[in-house]
Amino acid sequence: MNSERRHELQENELASALDKINKKIDPYSKPIAAAVAAGFIGLLGWGFYSSTQSEKRSDATYQLIEGSIRGDSEILAAVAASYPNTPMAAWSRVYQGSQKMGAGMNALFNSRDEAEELLGEAATAYKEAISLSKDTLILSRAHFGLARIAESLGNTDEAIASYEAVMAAGESDAMVTEAKNRIEILSNPAAGEFLAWFGEQDFSPADPSLPPSLPSDQMLPDLPDLEFPEIEADMDEEEVTVEDGDSEETITEETVTEEPAAEMNEEAAETEASTSAEDTPAEETPADDNASSETETPSPETTEASTEESAPEPSSGEESGAGDESLAPSNS
Repeated sequence: MNSERRHELQENELASALDKINKKIDPYSKPIAAAVAAGFIGLLGWGFYSSTQSEKRSDATYQLIEGSIRGDSEILAAVAASYPNTPMAAWSRVYQGSQKMGAGMNALFNSRDEAEELLGEAATAYKEAISLSKDTLILSRAHFGLARIAESLGNTDEAIASYEAVMAAGESDAMVTEAKNRIEILSNPAAGEFLAWFGEQDFSPADPSLPPSLPSDQMLPDLPDLEFPEIEADMDEEEVTVEDGDSEETITEETVTEEPAAEMNEEAAETEASTSAEDTPAEETPADDNASSETETPSPETTEASTEESAPEPSSGEESGAGDESLAPSNS
């Protein structure tokens, strides 16, 4: 019984406490309910806003990657315009400046006006990126791009100032070292003079179909002495020797050609002489010729010539008569 009594007493105390609280908050019940409802609605709105922003960031990131891969500056500009005051907008300006800068540097050797226009657009994009974000990575890359643009246009002082801004950003040790090296190079008077000269040059060709013009040769060194020693006398002697050798070869060839011809003529003459001697009758041959032939032995050429002159060619009738006369003594 005691335990039940104690339990009843506790319940009464709790009910009385709740009754007191209700009486106190009863005048403020409506504002409290409104606050609770507003809190709930706020939580729902925050969730919706977070999901929307996440979706926008995803879309901006996708478009940024697509524009950077394709190299389309229009897509990058659309990202900066659609999602202002966001990291993606700043990065889109950095990528846009890099693409414009590359195109402008390539155009320096084809069209000076076009190159200056593209480099100006690149510088504007880099400056917008600097104004949109305070991230050290974005600041470092944007100032580095501005320094390269100033170098290509021959503005040494602006380039050094931009490289100093890269060092001040302190993105990484590699970027700081690179900026420091570029400042040392640009501090050299020779490098400054070259950049100033390069900034004044216009490599635009007169005709777009022609190749770009080359810089003036006034700054080039003089040509070296390329004169060779005189070798005309030696060349003349060699030519004379070659000509003499050619003439000797020609004479030798002619001699070799004439010798076979003479031998062929002699053989033909001997053949004709033997043929005419056989056809000539024995009775018409003078006795003096036989005697002279026995005492003197003429040369073959003399014998052939005398035989051809003394022996006329007999006709067919004479040949037949001579044959009959030669046969008559044999019959007797």
